[in-house]
Amino acid sequence: MGPLGFRRSGAYVVTAEPDGPEDRLRRFATIWSRAVYPVTSTSLTRPELEERLLPLARRLRGALLARGFDAETGKEVGAALVDAHCTDPDALSHSLDCVDAYLVLYCGEDGPQEGLRVRASRLQHAMAAGFARALRERTLAEQEAISQAALRAQGVVAQALHASEARFRAVFEGAAIGIGIADLDGNVLQINGALLRMFGGSEQTLRGRRVQDLTHPEDAPQTWKLYDELVRGEREHYHTEKAFSRPDGTVLWTNLTVSLLRDADGEPQYTLALMEDTTERRLLNLRLRYEATHDALTGLPNRTLFFERLEKVLGAGEGKRFGLCYLDLDGFKTINDSLGHAAGDRLLVEVADRLQSCATAPGEMVARLGGDEFVALTTGPDTRHEVDELAARIMNVLVAPVSIDGRELTVRGSIGIVEGPAGERSAAEVLRSADITMYRAKSAGGNRFELADPEADARAITRHGLTTALPAALERGEFFIEYQPLVHLGDGSVRGAEALVRWLHPQHGVLGPDRFIPLAEHTGLIVPLGRWVMEESVRQAGEWRERTGDTDPLRINVNLSPC
Repeated sequence: MGPLGFRRSGAYVVTAEPDGPEDRLRRFATIWSRAVYPVTSTSLTRPELEERLLPLARRLRGALLARGFDAETGKEVGAALVDAHCTDPDALSHSLDCVDAYLVLYCGEDGPQEGLRVRASRLQHAMAAGFARALRERTLAEQEAISQAALRAQGVVAQALHASEARFRAVFEGAAIGIGIADLDGNVLQINGALLRMFGGSEQTLRGRRVQDLTHPEDAPQTWKLYDELVRGEREHYHTEKAFSRPDGTVLWTNLTVSLLRDADGEPQYTLALMEDTTERRLLNLRLRYEATHDALTGLPNRTLFFERLEKVLGAGEGKRFGLCYLDLDGFKTINDSLGHAAGDRLLVEVADRLQSCATAPGEMVARLGGDEFVALTTGPDTRHEVDELAARIMNVLVAPVSIDGRELTVRGSIGIVEGPAGERSAAEVLRSADITMYRAKSAGGNRFELADPEADARAITRHGLTTALPAALERGEFFIEYQPLVHLGDGSVRGAEALVRWLHPQHGVLGPDRFIPLAEHTGLIVPLGRWVMEESVRQAGEWRERTGDTDPLRINVNLSPC
């Protein structure tokens, strides 16, 4: 039976869906208690455990539905599981399974499901972190107690030696953490059952080995330096994370604390190793890290991981260079609209595979930022040449059609290239420049790549600023009209005027129509602006006619957009 179900008469029982929020919360707590109770060492009954988990479920619901995400709530719930004696790794695994499968279902309250599932995933990560921290603190307390007991055992008088040995043996054999004792030459003298279960070998195999033989390729450089200092009596203990190779070839990850045991005269005599198995926790953290930093559709690094890498590259120091290609597919929206999003997704997966084949050299990386936007990053001493070659390879791999549902789809893309020395711009500035350059390539017809130009970037930023300022400028009355006289060539008399709109910008001064009319047409603001120009011109014509008393009609020319 799986951790998330329960049996009655050999079959799963499905209860009716609860009605109110409190009933749904109670149902979630019931499922949770049934999942973790079989792997919990507690004197509580299952209903009593459910009552203890109910306030924790209520806190998870509050964190799920809160306006802002608070990881501390998840950490505190994870720590509370340890307080409730749910310390078995399966208890954490089953709890995370419950949160993953049922928290949004019973506590989501008809909220946006995708957003709630993302938050539920983050709560799982926080719970695992809180559980690990509380378990580590509890383990360290046990380790300290064991260490103190071992030290006291060295100094007891001969009359109490038998009783002291019995107490130490009880702690040694009954401890949930792995314990091993070795002499100063590294010969393993004693191990307890927990340590034997961690390694999965026989006691004779472990006791016949030396501490110095337990090296692993992933050992931190200072690990064995700390051990040598301990054996020489230069330190009393040290704590580190260390990997060990099991006899079956798998890797055991541990939180390792090694202490020095001295004799009655204070001379180093033995080393005491205390190990906590963190393999499952490490695998969980690696899985959560991968899901948080990789695109679910294509498997490529996502925006988060790309920015981490880009910021690291840009902070590499003087003399380092980088090159970045920002790719946007041409006409991808048409494929989605005509063939559907499923076909669009398959196209994106194929494009991602092709891009991945282009960036295989050291220092190169491909990521998906979202939608049909991809980036490729390269580093090295000659990125001026390398980034051009990378862009050319990308354009080449997109040439071959992609077969989707029996249709041969031609893939085209526009690429913006940014290249330069590290340390001069931030990651956001580099990506903005690449984005602007990519749209410049798209405006030039697409299916091409362009190199970033600081002056073109500045013009694009200015255009964007003017575009966003247009609506407020019309409301604030920043536009005015200049009238150019229409003169009769025969007698030189003024027969009318042409209305020419101008923008008195607070920062840029007077702007001519060539600076803002195309922007107004693009945003649709040209319609109210054109109406205002016509109304203002008619008002001005009426005022002139009243002032001069002329009964002849005054001609006013107004330029109107086709919009």
